[in-house]
Amino acid sequence: MKKASGNAIGVNYKMESFWHKNKVPYLFLLPTVLYLIIFQLYPLLESLRLSFTNLSLLIPGSGKFVWLDNYKKLLVQDKDFWNILFNTFFWVIASTVLQYLLSIPAALVLNQKLKLRPLWRGLTMVPWVTPTVIMGLIWKWMYDGDYGLINYYLNTHISWLGSEWTVWPSLLLSSTWKGLPYAIIMVLAGLQGIPGSLYEAAYIDGSSDFQAFRKITMPMLKPVLMVSVMISIVMTWTKFEMIWVLTAGGPGVKTSILPTYIYTKAFQYFDFGEGSAVAVLAMIMMMIFIMIYVKAVKKIGGDDI
Repeated sequence: MKKASGNAIGVNYKMESFWHKNKVPYLFLLPTVLYLIIFQLYPLLESLRLSFTNLSLLIPGSGKFVWLDNYKKLLVQDKDFWNILFNTFFWVIASTVLQYLLSIPAALVLNQKLKLRPLWRGLTMVPWVTPTVIMGLIWKWMYDGDYGLINYYLNTHISWLGSEWTVWPSLLLSSTWKGLPYAIIMVLAGLQGIPGSLYEAAYIDGSSDFQAFRKITMPMLKPVLMVSVMISIVMTWTKFEMIWVLTAGGPGVKTSILPTYIYTKAFQYFDFGEGSAVAVLAMIMMMIFIMIYVKAVKKIGGDDI
């Protein structure tokens, strides 16, 4: 008994000593932890719970547990769900690829000794800091079939957002414009971390600019690219506002993605059960996509991710 009491006293003393030494850092962390619990964890758990119910604001007495019925309806009976899932993957992959294909040459230019270089770097961030809704409204006006600037300068009358042949290129152009600054800044940060001595040694050995880019720049950029691309994938997956402002998922469901489908189900049809089921499936699909991406990156040598 005395030994057990001694152990308990020792544990209590260690806990009090630990709290006394670390209470200030933990108190600083407390607001962030509370925010995550209230505004992240609780909505996530509530969405999971609602996905097993038939809650609809238009049906009195709804809200009963139906377990997997919502998921069965989406995966088996909903003829639009799989098309929307394909749209989501297309939107994420195409947007991210375009952003980074353009960001690398842009960052290489901004990394040179240019006149007014800080100004050009600052102007690059304008699309990034502009609210997405405002940016979407600007692009929507530019794409207008009657009064848009694009048709005015091209002397055409194309309904850019109303035709199934032009709507996706238009959306991808807007998305690339919005997300490109982030990609440029990340690549530029990676470029500035490459020692200049590596290039000097390469040029002494007779390497051309292209050889130096292929043998030094790209391998050294790989860790930055792998992580920043993953972040861009997550941000693009949840980029609801751009598509909603420009097309609201139309024409029909031609440009609808999972986030817009969640909004349509929950806040237009007021079917919170099915809307929550779509949200849970979207989260699962994104996690699977990210795991596949991480596995593929590690296979090609990106061990820093």
